Amino acid sequence: MNGAVGIIAAFSKPESAGLRDALSDYLAAAGRTVYSEADLATVDQADLAAIMVLGGDGLMMRAANSHPDVPLFGINFGKVGFLAMVEQQDWKPAVDQFLAGNYTIDNGATLQATIYRDGSVMPQGWAINDVVIRGGVRMVEIEIYIDGRYVNTYPGDGMIASTPRGSTAYCMAAGGPILTAGVQGVAIVPISAHTPIRTPFVVAESAVIELVLSTRHEAGLILDGRPTVELQEQDVVRVTKGDHEFRLVTLESMNFYDAFRTKFNYRVRPDAVPSRRAMGEGATGGRPA
Repeated sequence: MNGAVGIIAAFSKPESAGLRDALSDYLAAAGRTVYSEADLATVDQADLAAIMVLGGDGLMMRAANSHPDVPLFGINFGKVGFLAMVEQQDWKPAVDQFLAGNYTIDNGATLQATIYRDGSVMPQGWAINDVVIRGGVRMVEIEIYIDGRYVNTYPGDGMIASTPRGSTAYCMAAGGPILTAGVQGVAIVPISAHTPIRTPFVVAESAVIELVLSTRHEAGLILDGRPTVELQEQDVVRVTKGDHEFRLVTLESMNFYDAFRTKFNYRVRPDAVPSRRAMGEGATGGRPA
């Protein structure tokens, strides 16, 4: 499989520069055309097989925003690495799989955010993980409407609308659900709701979600951790499925459930040994003989 490859390395992590140079030489020796981050602005994105991102999940999201719809191959230099799933020490065998064409592209939905204020329409861009209304030091009240129908009013610190990809980020930290691969939905999660009824819920990714700030207290709109604008009373934040996709290169060796257990140390019984063999190792769906 042919196709040029871009490389984006984290400026804040000096060790990524060394791997960037080694990776560039490795790809060139395999016959691939390699573009630096500076060069990528002049490249036809249709010519790119992927962009290899040497950093954490934040850099993965920045790369996706700068180069929408291009597949990203993440090598983790961050703390968690749920988007950048290849660890540094494993880069060579992972890149070999990529060069051999032994990979798939995981296409994830994004979210578009638009503010409606006094007859004005204010597009705010798109998010890979989440669209968040976050209050300041005082409690805010947010009304939720789904496809034009009123759901409820939540007093608290704000509200999260999360993609499945973002469900292991702020969504999970706020007590929301984990949406695994294949789920086509958006999680709506109250932040520190001042009510016993604070259950998050999941709507179809095709739904039109409207979040109305119904108090005068300070609140801001945040997309993927980036503040965009201060909100005003009666502002409507409309959240819809985005026009772009977040495209992630995944290898057969990548396992969401293994990553979830290890990266978050999510082990109810740390020494537990599965009674069934892993998929790909002869598992048949029942107990081993």
